[in-house]
Amino acid sequence: MPLALDESWPLVGRDAAIERALAGLTGSARSAFAYGPSGIGKSRVVHAVAEHLADRGWLVLTASGNPALSAVPLGALAPVLAREPASMVSAAGDPVALYAAADAAVQRIADGRDVLLVFDDVSAADSVSVTLIAQLVQAGRIRLAATVRESDPVPDGLQQVAASADAVRLDLGPLAVDEVAELLTRVLGGAIAHRDAVELHRAAHGNPLFLRELAIGAAEAGSLVAVDGLWQLVGEPVGTPALRDLIRARLRVLGDDERDAVERLALCEPLAVDEFAKPGAAEALAALEMRGLVRVDESTPRVRVALAHPHYAAAVRDQIPRIRAMSLLLEQADLVSSRQMGPSDELRAAVWRLDAGHPSDPALLARSAALAQLAHDRRTAERLAAAAVEAGADDAATLLLHGEILWSLGRGPEALAALVRADERARGDGAPDGLVASIGRARADVLGGDPLGTPRGLELLEELEAALPSQAVAIGLSKSVLLTNLEYGRQALATVEACARTAGDSAFERSIVDLSSAMPLSLTGRAEEAMAAAERAVRYAREPGSAIPPRRAEIVLADVLIAADRLDQARTTVVESLHDAIRTDDELTARIDEFMMGRISWQAGRLDTAARWFRDTVGGAELHGPKSLREFALCFLAIVAAEQGDPATARELRGRVIEGLERDSSVTALADSWIDAAEGGAEAAAERVLARVDEVVPRGSTTIASALLHHVVRFGSRTHAALAADRLASLREETDAPAIARRHAHARAEADGDALALRAVAAEWERVGSLLYAAEALASAGQAARVAGQGRAATADLQQAATLAAACEGARTPLLRFSDGAEPLTPREREIASLAAQGLSSNEIAARLYLSPRTVNNHLQSTYAKLGIRGRHELRT
Repeated sequence: MPLALDESWPLVGRDAAIERALAGLTGSARSAFAYGPSGIGKSRVVHAVAEHLADRGWLVLTASGNPALSAVPLGALAPVLAREPASMVSAAGDPVALYAAADAAVQRIADGRDVLLVFDDVSAADSVSVTLIAQLVQAGRIRLAATVRESDPVPDGLQQVAASADAVRLDLGPLAVDEVAELLTRVLGGAIAHRDAVELHRAAHGNPLFLRELAIGAAEAGSLVAVDGLWQLVGEPVGTPALRDLIRARLRVLGDDERDAVERLALCEPLAVDEFAKPGAAEALAALEMRGLVRVDESTPRVRVALAHPHYAAAVRDQIPRIRAMSLLLEQADLVSSRQMGPSDELRAAVWRLDAGHPSDPALLARSAALAQLAHDRRTAERLAAAAVEAGADDAATLLLHGEILWSLGRGPEALAALVRADERARGDGAPDGLVASIGRARADVLGGDPLGTPRGLELLEELEAALPSQAVAIGLSKSVLLTNLEYGRQALATVEACARTAGDSAFERSIVDLSSAMPLSLTGRAEEAMAAAERAVRYAREPGSAIPPRRAEIVLADVLIAADRLDQARTTVVESLHDAIRTDDELTARIDEFMMGRISWQAGRLDTAARWFRDTVGGAELHGPKSLREFALCFLAIVAAEQGDPATARELRGRVIEGLERDSSVTALADSWIDAAEGGAEAAAERVLARVDEVVPRGSTTIASALLHHVVRFGSRTHAALAADRLASLREETDAPAIARRHAHARAEADGDALALRAVAAEWERVGSLLYAAEALASAGQAARVAGQGRAATADLQQAATLAAACEGARTPLLRFSDGAEPLTPREREIASLAAQGLSSNEIAARLYLSPRTVNNHLQSTYAKLGIRGRHELRT
């Protein structure tokens, strides 16, 4: 169930720290100190340690430092130890008497129990309390769990305790992305889209307090919403007033020079140290670093400074008067422009002037937009490009740039409008053929992102190809992508090969051909050639200065790996790409990666995990595009629901898919057939898939055909399995792809009811990580062994199938459903087996149950056969 967001949140990601503190404090350690920035959860951790120890019978005392009482002797500790705090305070002037009184108080309160003192913000405690705590810890009267404020030292009186060999140091860092996702899921009562967990993690820097305030602020602003059971951000995460007040309280004590530096960073960060021109800036920065308010980056030749947390910048910007903000922005822009500028300096100055309401000239804005795009700062690039167009840069090249940036941000309709306008300007101005072709190819890409737009994109490219023969290579390579999407494998590959014959021989051109040919090669069953081409393209894309974006090449490689059943490699590639895409606001790549993660999980048999990724894809596509992936993800969600034995949900999901998609995609046929199979219509399911196979085989889409035929095998009919095996045998004659060979072997073994072959197939599926297919093969092996009278072997197969199926997150496919595990023991067999497992002999069991020893032995032999074991020595196991 969801929590109220403003309730206390559960403690997540701190188990290791808590266990370490407990192990130390219940062992030889006399103290544990928790360090970390404000809001990281130091107090929660030490109090969790205290709760564990209290449950074990310890006495827990709590105290906290208070800057307002730091000058009062024993202001922190006297209220905890003394019945009459005034009497202990009066003894503060005599250290011996004070220790004796404190020692007596601890013994009286403890009454023989171990004592833990939990002390929050020990740095803010008065010196007398600190000294007394150290004495009690060193004497072994108490153990200490303390938190130390960010950037504050451990008090001098406790230095020896904290530095001793038996002190436990807990350095609490930010939560990881997965921990943030877990925490939000527990609080919200439902899963949050992975990209939004990453976004909130980035916005909060993994700080639990900041995360809590961001989630509350987003919910109150209506930008954190649940759509189809999935929590998503539909706007920027914004903090609560409480978060802003917390930050401002930390900044309120700053001097004039420190505040000036903080304001410049809030508006312009990061800045090089030599870009703070005001006198006293160096000293101010040093003081800010000591306070933990700024971080220093020495990874570049010029040392740069930024605020320690992005929300510091937001809180400060809200308080800067607009006139002063304009003045600071222009001042920094003028300072940078007065020196020799590199491309990044030119970009920064353009952004600052734009923020100040004094945009640069249109050409500079357009150039800066291109630089921002190269730096993967897409939001800044879009702002600059839009400003350039508004300022008069209405030329075709700038409009093309703006359209491409909008498309990468997932804003398809706006991108298409900008590209149509670019095409009109290009043709009206008599632009070079290369520019006209680039605009047309970009338009085709955007059209391909529409659920039914790929044929229109292909038609546009064919018209362009006829009008611009000099651009045939570039246009042809774009055509091959759309042909691949439409499952015309042979035609797509022929198009790439024709382009390769007329393309140049530079490393860039060879890599583009490799990139374009990998997926058609995979589609036509030439898996090894496809992987080799994709890997060459990735290697080139990763070289410094490459004109091919590495993530674009990696997406192609991942697709090829998935088709080849190399799931672990594909997962590694996609995870890296996804997090990079989220970080750089590349919505198009993020959506493709989410969809691929779904496919990988589905193929591995992790059905719930696959559904989560497909739901992420649906939600992201509805918010940010491309719309086509919404439809494909809905189809896969329907397949998953059917594989989990829920045809009603599957039909509801399939009903949300746009009409007409079935003409261009096999996934709709697969969804429909799995719904039929889940409703008991295996015949209709097989006929539907076989009809689609008849469509894609002439197109040369061998890999898709083989995957479809394998699903026919999974519907549970031996007759259909035999038909699929024959068709797969024909496909194998065209290719030596291991994935197709695997599917053929499975089909043949199912059709023949060959238990030995099915076990071999299962081992092969398990090796490549497809656990559901392995479970299905073993379930069939168990059935075949049972029919052959091999009871023990059947039981072993079925038990192994059940173990694998348990990892498949609710799978209830026909092969699993019709293979319901080992034969159950009768009540009498279970009773006799239980007694035999306890070591009783047959005669003893017979006497206890009033049976003959022969009857007991007959029951035991039946039990051994059903359980697949050799005798009573294996019963206990």
